[in-house]
Amino acid sequence: MRLLIADLVTELEPRYENTKRLAEPFRYEGDRPTDIRLTVTDAYLESLMRRAAPNTTEELMENFAFSCDFNRKAIPFQTMLVHSSALVYDGGAYLFSADSGVGKSTHTRLWLQAFGDRVHILNDDKPVVRLSGSTALCCGTPFDGGSGIAKNETVPLQAIVFVERGEKNAVRIPSSREVLQKIYFQTAHMVSARTADRMLANFERLLAMSKFYVLTCKTDVSAAYTAFDGIINDTGVKYNEKMD
Repeated sequence: MRLLIADLVTELEPRYENTKRLAEPFRYEGDRPTDIRLTVTDAYLESLMRRAAPNTTEELMENFAFSCDFNRKAIPFQTMLVHSSALVYDGGAYLFSADSGVGKSTHTRLWLQAFGDRVHILNDDKPVVRLSGSTALCCGTPFDGGSGIAKNETVPLQAIVFVERGEKNAVRIPSSREVLQKIYFQTAHMVSARTADRMLANFERLLAMSKFYVLTCKTDVSAAYTAFDGIINDTGVKYNEKMD
């Protein structure tokens, strides 16, 4: 089947229903040539399964394998994975990124609790960023970390937020060096030297095109209000005060 992911015509042939279901909203019927062809061999899938967590199904692992292949092959097209939960607010995307288990998905769900239908989640684990001219775009993918949230949307990127667990809620602006260190661990790995050079060039462009924050937060709804005030609301008016 042919899909359009981040404006890249992508060809793949999934065997399992999970990947087929997630891919269907991305189906492409046009006549553009294929940009990326994804392949997952039996041997590769078996090697991933040997390293997988207990109770991981081959069906879920197939989706992960396709995502790994796409994220490597998309790099030359100025497109990069940012392992994150992508939240859309007021027409802009905010990527909340963290190592697995830290609580990025927990945090974005607090936004749903706090702000209701003013926000929604575009992809809960594997969105990509496409650099298009002078604009950075957050693009949905059919690749999923298990939540089933993988919408076919493209939204201007407003900020990337690195989430850390803490006893108090706080937002700070990291240095460029810290951003590069953090984003490196949240993107595609196992790439060739040539692709790695292109990946670093993408990072440098992204630094000039987006805002970055570090959010230290608790796991209650107060964290969403702190994030809103420190990341989205640049007027100096607190969210609750603004609503009053």
